[in-house]
This record gives sequence, C-alpha cells and structure tokens, in this order.
Amino acid sequence: MKKWLLLFLPLASLAQDRKTEIESMMAKAAIPGLSLVYVKDGKIAESYALGLRSNDTRLPVDSNTVFAAASLSKCVFAYGLLQLVDQGRINLDSPLARYVDYKDVKHDPRYKLVTVREALSHTAGLPNWRNGSELNFQYDPGKQFRYSGEGFVWLSKAMDTLTGESTEQWMQKNVFAKLAMNNSSYLWQERYAGDYAQPHSEIGKTRSKYYPKESNVAHSLQTTANDYGRFLLALLNKKGLKPATVAALNQAQPHSAFADYGGKLAWGLGLGYGQSDHGDYFWQWGDNGTYKAFLIGFPGKKEGLVYFTNSSNGLAIANQLLQLFFTWDGQALKWLDYANYQSSSFQMYQRMAVMPAKEAIKPYLVADGSIADSTMIKDDYYGDIIYMLIDQKRWDEAKWLAQMNAKAFPNSSNAYANLALASLRSGDRAGAADACLKMYAIDSSRKSPKLAADRLLEKPDTSAGVLHEFRLPNFGDARNVQLVGQFNDWNDFTLPMKWQDGAWTIKIHLKAGKYMYKFIVDGIWIPDMDNKQVNVDDNFNSIVEIK
Repeated sequence: MKKWLLLFLPLASLAQDRKTEIESMMAKAAIPGLSLVYVKDGKIAESYALGLRSNDTRLPVDSNTVFAAASLSKCVFAYGLLQLVDQGRINLDSPLARYVDYKDVKHDPRYKLVTVREALSHTAGLPNWRNGSELNFQYDPGKQFRYSGEGFVWLSKAMDTLTGESTEQWMQKNVFAKLAMNNSSYLWQERYAGDYAQPHSEIGKTRSKYYPKESNVAHSLQTTANDYGRFLLALLNKKGLKPATVAALNQAQPHSAFADYGGKLAWGLGLGYGQSDHGDYFWQWGDNGTYKAFLIGFPGKKEGLVYFTNSSNGLAIANQLLQLFFTWDGQALKWLDYANYQSSSFQMYQRMAVMPAKEAIKPYLVADGSIADSTMIKDDYYGDIIYMLIDQKRWDEAKWLAQMNAKAFPNSSNAYANLALASLRSGDRAGAADACLKMYAIDSSRKSPKLAADRLLEKPDTSAGVLHEFRLPNFGDARNVQLVGQFNDWNDFTLPMKWQDGAWTIKIHLKAGKYMYKFIVDGIWIPDMDNKQVNVDDNFNSIVEIK
C-alpha cells in the first residue's frame, strides 16, 4: 500500500468517528439538521452536512443548505466595518454620532459619548433590544459589558452613511464577493428557496421561518457552513485587514471583561475573546430561537470551527461537540449556560413534551416524592418547560409544574412569575394575583407584579389621566388576554384583561397623547380589530389617541 494512503487512513477514520459521534448527539438532542466546517493549520480540514432540512419533508442537509446565522451575523459585519477603519474612513475611538445622525438615541445626551469601539465591544451601555419603540441606555457608555444588538444596528447606520450604499450592498461587494461567500446575504434571496434549513422547536416540531426583507447586521445573515468557513479562514489567516487591526480584533477591549471569569472572558472588536490552555480564542454564539450556531477560532494555531443547526436545541451539544476537536476549558459555554443534552433539565424537558407532567417529573423528585429535587433541575430551566406546556395548551399541567417550581425554590421571584403566568393561562386569576404579590414581596424593586396583582384583584386605578376602556370581543375560549403598548412599556404582564359581557375588557387611565398597542391572546399578538387606526410601518400596531 502506498505511503500516502497509509497516512490518510487514520485521518479518514477520525473524521468518520467524529461524524458518528455528532450524529449520535443530534439524535439524543432532537436536532434535525447540522452543517459544520473545521479548520486546521489555516485550511479547511473537515466539513459535515448531517441530518434533515425539515422533519416534515425529510429532505437532507447538504453542503449548500442555507441556515440563519443569528448573531454570527455580527462577526462578518464587524470584519467589514474594520475595513473602513483600515481605510481611515472611520475611527474606533471617535464618537459614533460623528458619523451618523441616529434619531433613536438622541433623546439621551449620553449618545454623544458612545464610540465605535464601544459599540463593537458591547460596552455602549445599550440593551440587546429595545422594549417597544424607544431605545434607552441601561448604563453609562464605556463602563461595563452589556451585550447589545442595538449597538450593531447603530454601527450599520454609520456604514450606510459613510459608504453611500446600503450595508447589504457594501458587504456583498467588499466581503462576500472577496471571500467567495456566494450563498450569503443579510436579506432573503429567492434562490435559497430550493435548499434551506427549516427551523424546529425543542421537540422537533417545524416552525415558520423568518425571511428577512430588511437587513439587520445583528441577526439576519443567511449563509452556509461552507461560506462561513471561508470567513473563518480569513480571520485565522489574517486576510483582508491590517495586522494591527487583526491584533485588536483578537484582544479584550476596555471594560469588556465578564464578571466572575478572572479576565479569561471578554469581548474584542465584534468577536468574543477567551483564554484557555488550548490558546487564546475568539468566539460567538448564535441564537435566533429555533436556529442555533457557534463559532470558535484559535488564531495562534490557525484552528477553528463553525457549525449551524436548525433547532432550538442546537447549543445543547456544543460542549461535547467542540471537545471532539479541541481540548479547552469551555468557559464561554459555561457563561452562556444553555442546558446540556445530557443534563437532567434537558432530559426532563423532553419527557414533559411527550408524557403527563406528573409522570415525567418522577425521576427528578426527592426520595419521598413530595418536592422537586432542586439540585437536579435549576430554577432557571423550569420556565422553559412551563412555557412549552402552555404552548401545547396543557394549562393545568403548566400551573401544577409552576407550583412545584415555587415549592422547590420558595425565595425565587422567577418561580412565582412562572406561577402567575401559568395560573392566568389556566383561568385562575386569584392564584395569579397571589403569585404576583409573592413576587413583589421577594423583590419590591419590580413594580409590575404589584400592578398586575391590583388589576387581577380589581383595585381601582388612581393614576392621573383619562379613563379609557379597551375591549376585545370574541376569543371567549382564551385562557389569558393581556393589553400591551407604549403606555406600559410593552410589558406583557401588567395589564391582564377580564372576560365580561362577551368581550375581554380593561379600563386604564391614560394621559393625553398618542399610543400604539396590541393584545396578546394566549401568547399570540394581534391588533385591535375594531380599531381602524393601525401603524402599517411598525408591526401593524393599533393606535389610540387620548385628548
């Protein structure tokens, strides 16, 4: 046998072993489809296209299957923006307001302080996404890490202004074309329709796909693993950017270090930064709900990996999958804190999806069966299971599980938040009010539980303004209807409605002004069908004007 063939056989065997292991993980984690590219020594060493595009059609994932990149969209955009830095068209330490007049933040004078570097490193003080239509600072700029998609949207507005083109146009010419990322776009392309990954829930049920008609550099990238692998190669081989810019890209930026990680986790210029025994690395996770993805690269070794999935469970296998390729401490995944597919919480979720709740929980109770074992299932994970039961319209089971959650974690305001919601969905308004009051007793800084309890107990609203009634006829079989809008900062909990005389009703005092609003009917957002005033440019929100 030829010498080169002898050398190839162990590598082929290793790749086959990895493929088998990944497929086993996918089956156990209920992940329909996955696409992955592994880079070693600055070259693509292995690629995998596994599983199904859709559990309904049973069509297989292939090398050209398009996935939603979710937050991996940010990394590619940051790379494009840093080209403008290299060209001297934008300065990392100049105020972002110098490059674009962004009206969404001008109501707060702190907008003048935010630099390009801070927006790229998530230290601008902005939230991930605004609550409603107004964008507000959560912290002073440049003081601490706060992950923010809004900061990247602001950066994209600056790119539009500087280049005179849309971000999509500029990225196509200066990044996608140059890196041969021919199946990538921040907008949905009709040519993707023949080969794309359909999203799936935690239990493998197909969900509707979002087809972005407007680019959002924080989350809307549509791409393939092969395309993104070429981008990973550019990062590892330091292609397309000046050496100093690449060095800054892979360095922790000021005030971006994560608390409790001893400086080993922070953020660079558009990419996460980490330290490990395997070497310093860059990273980013992607989570659009029903699409999950992960990117990691070790510049010192010119080694890295990117993978995409079409499942809400896509990050449940991340730790074990990455250990097939690297020896590292996994601190980035620890910080993300997704339920691992081998964990009790993940397995209980899967059991709850297909079994009666009281049967599914049995392995996770204390010895006498009286209470859930708090050492096996974290408080944070109960909410996901309760929401799943509500989604399946198993309202009474959701309420029972929420009661078990509160019993296991009696000092948790989140546990009582879950109980309040589940009680409302099961039709128990008094139980929901009691849970709200217990939330408020635990954490009186949160005012919304007290407001919700007052509404549920029908205490009069004494706030100033004009008393206005909102009515939603029909939907008599709904378990829970709520009013959300600008008047309550789009909080989906403070204004529960009451069924009365053939309609869901609520009366609230509003000051003079114009407000947008909607109803939530058992989790589904709908406009006010009896109100012809609708903002078609903003999610078809209904409009009410108080004079």
